[in-house]
Amino acid sequence: MRFCLSLMMFCAPIAAFAGEYKLGAGVLFASQPHYPGADQAKLLVLPLPFFTYQSERLNIDRQGATGLLTQGEGWTLNLSLSGSLPVNSSDNRLRQGMSSLDWVGEAGPALDIQINDAWLIRFPLRLAVAGDFQRLHAIGQRFEPELRYNTDLNAVWQWQMTTSLAWSSRQYHQYFYGVPADFETADRAVYQAKSGFSGWRLSNGLVYQQRDWWFGIYTRYDNFEDAAFVDSPLFRKTHQISTGLVLVRIFSQGNW
Repeated sequence: MRFCLSLMMFCAPIAAFAGEYKLGAGVLFASQPHYPGADQAKLLVLPLPFFTYQSERLNIDRQGATGLLTQGEGWTLNLSLSGSLPVNSSDNRLRQGMSSLDWVGEAGPALDIQINDAWLIRFPLRLAVAGDFQRLHAIGQRFEPELRYNTDLNAVWQWQMTTSLAWSSRQYHQYFYGVPADFETADRAVYQAKSGFSGWRLSNGLVYQQRDWWFGIYTRYDNFEDAAFVDSPLFRKTHQISTGLVLVRIFSQGNW
């Protein structure tokens, strides 16, 4: 009897994560700034593993990963993840001679309030870390409330629109926009970042799903006019647009 009870206790959390998955591979074509506010962009053509998962407590999709921590009537508390790609400073005119920007990962709780079937408000608070797979170090916190709209246009097309505002800690801004005394030049003054507003964003995504094929295209507009770091010598563009498309072939799908 004790063995049966222990087995049930072990299987219960596993059952809560049981859900539907899709596994595939594809390619990403994108144009994006080296970092927010940079005056240079890079073109990306990358092979892309594709994995989605939907269950009662865990959801992984093109927007990232969320894990249900708790929930109530009309709201859920999830684990929110985000991140950004590294930047080699030798490829950026403003950062020549400075330390490169590592991979950045962000994780923390997010309160989701479901207004109706189409509209959702999300309040994520994430801790950010940077690293190069050999070491990791904390680079501050980020608060980025957002409003999401999802709708099915027809049986195969889906549209999502997201608008968000962001506030970040001094340490987070310093990582991207700070200039230590060791890296001062005639054209790059020492700069100590401060905490505060990080700008606002509007993004749109259009997704096509048909049998074993998945296609997505997105555009994103960022506005930094009132951001706390606009006086940094590493900041140049108050308006930025990023675009990209993904083509994926689904090889396997089913239930776990």
